[in-house]
Amino acid sequence: MSDEKIKNLIKLSKRKLIKIIFLQAELTDNQQKQIEKLEILIANFQTEIQILRNEIQVLKKDSSNSSKPPSSDINHNPQKNQSLRQSTGKKSGGQKGHAGITRKQTTSPDKTVLCKPDKCSECGKDLTNQTGKLIASRQEIDIPQIKPVTVEYQQEEIICSCGCRNKGSFPCHINSPFQIGQNLRSFIVYLNTAHHIPFNRLTQIVDDILNIKISEGSIDNILDNFHQQGIQIRDLILQDIKKQKWTGSDETGTRVENKTWWQWVWQNKIGSFYAIEPSRGYEVVKKHFGEDYTGALIHDCWSAQNNTVAGGHQLCHPHLLRDLIFCMEIEKSKWAYEMKRFLLSSEKARDIVWRDGFNPALRQRIILEYQGKLKWLIEQPITGKESRRLQKRFKKHSKKIFYFMNDPDIPYHNNSSERAIRNAKLHQKISGCFRSAKGAERRSVILSIIETCKKRKINVLNSLQKVFHGNFSFEGT
Repeated sequence: MSDEKIKNLIKLSKRKLIKIIFLQAELTDNQQKQIEKLEILIANFQTEIQILRNEIQVLKKDSSNSSKPPSSDINHNPQKNQSLRQSTGKKSGGQKGHAGITRKQTTSPDKTVLCKPDKCSECGKDLTNQTGKLIASRQEIDIPQIKPVTVEYQQEEIICSCGCRNKGSFPCHINSPFQIGQNLRSFIVYLNTAHHIPFNRLTQIVDDILNIKISEGSIDNILDNFHQQGIQIRDLILQDIKKQKWTGSDETGTRVENKTWWQWVWQNKIGSFYAIEPSRGYEVVKKHFGEDYTGALIHDCWSAQNNTVAGGHQLCHPHLLRDLIFCMEIEKSKWAYEMKRFLLSSEKARDIVWRDGFNPALRQRIILEYQGKLKWLIEQPITGKESRRLQKRFKKHSKKIFYFMNDPDIPYHNNSSERAIRNAKLHQKISGCFRSAKGAERRSVILSIIETCKKRKINVLNSLQKVFHGNFSFEGT
């Protein structure tokens, strides 16, 4: 305060000085209240900013850096390439020296047409009755004209000399005055389940191609009949799957009666077992897959699969790698970069250590070294919320990350399960949701049989026909 202001205050009376003091105190109090309000406002803004930052991070997650499906990607940039495949240094397409595939002629054609000259091109002499020499052949493969065949079964009655009336028996599958044949029934099941063709389009296809009128109710009855005969076959498929040393499992959302249900699959090289349930919890695993599996279960770390009883667990590496890529992109995490390189190197190392002639003792030492390096990495101090969260998951499930290194046949990824479960999304896009739980369960049974036939390289349509006839078996196929 300046000397001039001090002199002016000295000249004031006691009353005026007290008044000035009170006014100053009141101003200070108001300022303090205003400061407190601003501090509260700033704190609220900071909270909102943090929430928005978290939301932005979530929005930055897509199919390239998380387990989100490609359909959920926002503003997808086709120039951005985050493929987990490693460069081989080779050009795309067929490689030099690779064996080509050419359609070969059959040695037993159904029909032969002789192409011989009628007359001599030089002198015009008739050659029709002369025998020539075969110098070349070409073949054409086609389908015959599609025309339905109606078979009438006539029942006869013969009266014996003793007076007894004896009636002939219709074949066991002929049970109505007019019905759809087994081949056409199998074709309808195949188109509806394997190719996701809905009922209304199926009726149109059958009418357009075969000139046969068939109702949606008839199609429903055909699928019901196949479902009843296929339930036991699906159970046998699961038994065969569980005999193998590894099984992949996955689940995805689908719509049943306008509600979210879950399509599950357990599969390996020998078969695929599908089930659909309103739950994504462990009770589904217990109900369908059971608690007696002794092989390795490959999965993406969902809790129900983590809790599945199995001889061992292997987490899907591509899922882990996508999460690491997210930490690298958002938090510039050096730890995530090192862990990504480490996982990729383990995949190559497994293939090397299980080559023929590789020293078993050295193999075991390398596996232990990888496990030790993993333990060291998951104990390193790191920054970043997402990175710490992911490190915590690695630590919790550390025994499930390199389980595949102990066996050359156990995959480090769950790609086959993801391909198997894609059927649910294809069905939803083409045919829409299931209108009933019965229809959803029915499709799971039929799809299990169809996909297993594909894996065992068995003709699907012939297999469906055998199921209808009641003589289908995987034995000897």
